[in-house]
Amino acid sequence: VSIAICRGVPFLVEDLQLTKPTTLLSVPTLYKKIYDRVYNAMENASPLRKSLMRTALDLGAANAEYRNGNRGPLGPIDRIKFNILDKLVLSKIRDRFGGRMRHGFVASAACPTEVMKFMDSLGIPICEGYGLTETSPTVTLSGPSNRSVGSVGRPIVDVDVYVVDESGKTLPPGEEGEICCVGPNVMRGYYNNPEATNAVFSVAPDGVSRMFHTGDLGQLDANGWLKVTGRLKEQYKLDNGKYIVPTPVETAIGTSRFIHQSVLYGANRPHNIVLLVPEWDAIRTELGFDEESSEEDMASDSRVTELINAELAKSCSKIKKFEIPQKWAFVAPFTAANNMLTPKMSVRRHKVIE
Repeated sequence: VSIAICRGVPFLVEDLQLTKPTTLLSVPTLYKKIYDRVYNAMENASPLRKSLMRTALDLGAANAEYRNGNRGPLGPIDRIKFNILDKLVLSKIRDRFGGRMRHGFVASAACPTEVMKFMDSLGIPICEGYGLTETSPTVTLSGPSNRSVGSVGRPIVDVDVYVVDESGKTLPPGEEGEICCVGPNVMRGYYNNPEATNAVFSVAPDGVSRMFHTGDLGQLDANGWLKVTGRLKEQYKLDNGKYIVPTPVETAIGTSRFIHQSVLYGANRPHNIVLLVPEWDAIRTELGFDEESSEEDMASDSRVTELINAELAKSCSKIKKFEIPQKWAFVAPFTAANNMLTPKMSVRRHKVIE
């Protein structure tokens, strides 16, 4: 088995072509970028090409549903169409990953369901996992033949996962609470810091084991699939008393091909606001701005305002009304260089809000 490590984001496309991996371990950003590029290309293509791309993705999605056991096989005509369009369209997209990828793995942040389904339609299933440094680091994991899209998997061998309420009581399937775990992968404690150690451990439901509190919010379904919904410490309350977990809202907003990054905020405010880092290239192409137009000029254009308002309305259509941001503003990109991103590409929320 050969293992290759990417030299960095600027070399990602080149390294994929050089190494031609069969399995890729990545943060969600990579898959989201491919998703955005494909949909940008499709929206700006000629009517014929756009129709071919859309049909190819639709048939790919139907074929993925069949592979996953959620529907019957494609009919004879659709199978012929799929085989042709797979070679003409989908294989070209797979080539961006080197052309040999069988599946991928993603962790460190939530991967939007739309992006997961898009990768499925290409014939490259993406498996999610979950864990922390304190858990060495895996707690749950999906496999290529054992997945539930939108879930981060089931507990690995010898690990038990519980979802508990504020009092530490185990919650039934489907209810949201703090994710906790027990297993040999869990750390003994923080070095020379018993106070911090005691703060994250309690007694497990069996009355004997030490249970680690992850600080993450989530749900377990009746079949043991875990869904992570946010960070407990990121939860805040609007001045109307409604509690907000920002991650699901940000994930929904991030599905727009015109938005690169977003941070939601609204603690002790009457409503949420969202800071947006736009995808200027996609906006420029969509609205027909020439190359001479600066980002400042585009940001102040009423057409851009209308476009973003429409995108927010569409992406937030399935979340609760009080969670929807009522105001938004463009900001500079969040990067590691300006200390807004961690090394694993997670946004430093407190730095952005400051």
